[in-house]
Amino acid sequence: MSKNSIYIIIIIICFLVAAVVGYKFIFSGGSGGISSIDADEMVWVKCNNPDCKAEYQMSKRKYYAEVEERFTSIGQTRIAIPCEKCGQESCFEAIKCSNPECGIIFFKGIVPNDLEDRCPECKHSKTEETRKARLAERG
Repeated sequence: MSKNSIYIIIIIICFLVAAVVGYKFIFSGGSGGISSIDADEMVWVKCNNPDCKAEYQMSKRKYYAEVEERFTSIGQTRIAIPCEKCGQESCFEAIKCSNPECGIIFFKGIVPNDLEDRCPECKHSKTEETRKARLAERG
């Protein structure tokens, strides 16, 4: 057997091992998934029903489990879950403004073409604040 044939066999074996590992990783849910979310971690949600407009926190794990359940049956990108107050499927993930002088709760990404945590009222963004702090440390 020639040296090139041995190299080709080794390369094929490497590709097969990589394919098996990749397959197991993808179809086992990877290293994370909903079950890896801390049970005590909370997320804000806001009802889009104009007669309700409820705002409350719920378990992040429960929220994403409900979104995943609806995504597989509907296939949309923005998935509404049932509101605890009105019962309508009109609740979406929200953010509480991190500016202590504001603190409103708004839908993620409500400011078009901007950071998803940009407050529509005071224009504050924790992401932008963090980025500026990192740049200041480097400068």
